[in-house]
Amino acid sequence: MLYGGSRSGKSFIIIYAIIVRACKEKSRHVILREKFNHAKNSIWRETLPKVLDLCFPELQYEANRSDFFLTLSNGSEIWVGGLDSKERTEKILGKEYSSIFFNECSQLMYESVVVALTRLAEKNGLKKKAYYDENPPSKAHWSYWLFIRGLNPLDNEPVKNPENYKSMIMNPTDNLINIDENYLELLESMPEKQRKRFMEGIFVDADDGMAYYEFKRDEHVQEIHMDNKIGRVMIGMDFNVQPMTSTIGYFTDKIFYVTNEAFLENSDTPKMCNELKRLDVSHGLVYPDSTGRNRKTTGKSDFKVLEDEGFTIVGTRNPFVSDRVININRLLKDNRIIIDPKCKKLINDLEKVSWKNNELDKKSDPMLTHISDALGYWCWSLDNIVYNSRKSSTKQL
Repeated sequence: MLYGGSRSGKSFIIIYAIIVRACKEKSRHVILREKFNHAKNSIWRETLPKVLDLCFPELQYEANRSDFFLTLSNGSEIWVGGLDSKERTEKILGKEYSSIFFNECSQLMYESVVVALTRLAEKNGLKKKAYYDENPPSKAHWSYWLFIRGLNPLDNEPVKNPENYKSMIMNPTDNLINIDENYLELLESMPEKQRKRFMEGIFVDADDGMAYYEFKRDEHVQEIHMDNKIGRVMIGMDFNVQPMTSTIGYFTDKIFYVTNEAFLENSDTPKMCNELKRLDVSHGLVYPDSTGRNRKTTGKSDFKVLEDEGFTIVGTRNPFVSDRVININRLLKDNRIIIDPKCKKLINDLEKVSWKNNELDKKSDPMLTHISDALGYWCWSLDNIVYNSRKSSTKQL
């Protein structure tokens, strides 16, 4: 991955490398962006022809302007596409490639990248390579975790082959010969956050700040043994369809021990009950999202579904979101939350959920926030922080 400021030559260098690889052996390569129109205007019409004219003036090729790919004289193909059109994406991902270039990967969801990588499978003598470039977004983005932290964005575990994930920073000051001096002045005059991203090429703190800033993996993630499991099992639950989540554990000596989690995609409350039974927590105390009182998935409220399955519901009013997050940070700071390493989804949430415009960011990655919400309901009900102006919000506790 090449990352850094604007106009530093990142895309140019990667496209140069892809053309060299295409010339070495008959092969197929693809350059992808989030939206096809952006790929067409930026890559097909600008960067790709510029690299060919400046660096390969004698190279013979044919351009297919309906399907947007080049065919070199040795039969190699270089495709340009977007991931926003189902029909076009299916046409592109129906082929196998020796190189895939994720251009402006800060705009891509990691799930889309994973799907595209399954096509990095063309059988020939070239080593298969995936290239990425971007103006670095916030530290909550998957590219920071994968290339800078060396952690798999899906499960937060260290990548299996870290030597395969290389990155290099490239900034406009490294490309002065090709940049108008007025452009640098423009970058220098930008607000600090934009200047760091587009001139200095720095990953910035997540938008308006990390939500669970007191969480530290080294301190709060520990194996939990049976002697910590005292009393009745407790379950924090967030009602959703995509996903539905629960955190499971015990509250002993003012410490929350989170021993397990349930994270079900495209699910409902009956399926969650079955999952909790599979995890051997069929008669726990449930601290739920209050929306379950009126939410119906099987003709009766989700609360009624839980009660019919033997669960006991307690603490059924939602606190303010900001209060819930502050409360978790308070407990983390006092080392009163211990999380078993098997709770990978919860750990991922605590490290990545961020504030955006004074709200938890639910758009950058829609799968985030839900399981940390489930932890928040449980923690709030058993040990909450109350502002004087909001004491009435916790009378039921």
